[in-house]
Amino acid sequence: MPINPFNPYFPAHDELFANRRKEQALFERALATSTQSTLPGAWNLALVGPWGIGKTSLLRRFAWMAQTHDPPVAVVTLTATTATGTFDGFVRSLLSRIHHDLGAQPRLSERLRTELQQWEPRIHLGPVSLARYPNPSDLEVTTGIDLLYTELSRLWNQHVSDRLAAICLFIDDASNLLTIDKNALLNLRAAFQDLQGQRMVYPLIITGPENMFEATRDASEPVARFFERLPIGPFTRHDTQEAIVEPLTAVHYPVTIEPSAVDAVYDRTLGHPYFVAFTMRELIDAAALASTTRVNDTFVAHQWPIVAERFSEEKFTAEWNQATDSERDVLVAIARGNVASQGNRSGATLALRLVSKGLLTKHGRGQYRLYHPLFQEYVLHQSR
Repeated sequence: MPINPFNPYFPAHDELFANRRKEQALFERALATSTQSTLPGAWNLALVGPWGIGKTSLLRRFAWMAQTHDPPVAVVTLTATTATGTFDGFVRSLLSRIHHDLGAQPRLSERLRTELQQWEPRIHLGPVSLARYPNPSDLEVTTGIDLLYTELSRLWNQHVSDRLAAICLFIDDASNLLTIDKNALLNLRAAFQDLQGQRMVYPLIITGPENMFEATRDASEPVARFFERLPIGPFTRHDTQEAIVEPLTAVHYPVTIEPSAVDAVYDRTLGHPYFVAFTMRELIDAAALASTTRVNDTFVAHQWPIVAERFSEEKFTAEWNQATDSERDVLVAIARGNVASQGNRSGATLALRLVSKGLLTKHGRGQYRLYHPLFQEYVLHQSR
């Protein structure tokens, strides 16, 4: 039985990844620039955009591209989480992941992997210790930022220099670090700027929401200058077609998606990757039940009430329930085309709270819209 390749809750696998060619070309150029020994420093990227727009999928695609790069580079991936508790805890987690991933690089020679495994981070912060310090003087390194710089310097100088062109660090959901330490991004910038200034090539690629750098005003300017910001937006109509057709082709799924169906899906989802994947998951399952091998706009229109109900069950109802009664009134008003904050401080405050919850987007002074037309349809239905 053929497998439905669409999963809106999991980043796209390499073999199912489609489109984002402009972004891939930018990363390829950034990686090439970073690994040229005659050029100073690395090229650091921040993939920014709203929830569900495909940042994690693209980050993983970049990691795959780095693994196939020539000259060879090592790749380390980590998802930032508030479970680390502190920035020091994040540093411990990052160093441990680096140690693990360096020993599992498929393209590196067995001899080099063995050599890299000889580097063991001497992590000693607070009550946690993963390795004993051989020299009492090393106990002077007591903060996460100092430890990060010291250990990565030791790794590069003792094991990596002249053997690898770079060690690329991919940190997903880096904005979570701001929840545990408002200076986390500033600390990362300080450590990696110093490392890169010493010609140690550690390109840093992170993901986060569009306002990630603005979240801490004092740190936003130097941090924003350290990263090249790469905004991730919805798919174009052409991208949507690739995102629909190519995964089906990759798994040899016996169904034909007609151009009219692509148009219908794009018109309803506006190319938002989550909604495209969700819609196609439902349509492909429906086509299998109906034993049809062709999907057109008529089929999409017939199935759409069922798809919309599934959106309500799996996403919109939970989002509606997280809003207070006053916030729901604002959502309904904006869905009906009213301005939330025109001379109304309370409405403006509620609107900003809804922006922080991801239910509204701001597109001008006092101007807001619901984050997607499909959610707007749901809100209007709830207000009847």
